[in-house]
Amino acid sequence: DHMNKLTEDRSTLSKALEDDLAKLAESRSSIDVMVAGQVEKLAEGRDILKRALEADLSTVKGVIASQSEKLAEDRGQLSRALETDLEAVRGVVSDHMNKLAEDRSTLSKAL
Repeated sequence: DHMNKLTEDRSTLSKALEDDLAKLAESRSSIDVMVAGQVEKLAEGRDILKRALEADLSTVKGVIASQSEKLAEDRGQLSRALETDLEAVRGVVSDHMNKLAEDRSTLSKAL
């Protein structure tokens, strides 16, 4: 009788362990599905972020190129303006030098 009870308890324990193992396998399967879903969402999020960053980088590169072009144009205008001013100064200096030479010549003749 005691032997039957042990066998019965053992069978009950085996059944409970098998049920628990089945539940664990089921839970693990659910967890695996959830983890796979989260990994997929993370990959999608990374892809969206990558595209957004690439678009931002492209915009920044465009702005830099535009600013560089504008700076080059402004530098060219400034160079031309400075060259024009320098020519005007050279003309004024030359005129003054000629005037001084004339005045000196006139003074020499007068003396």
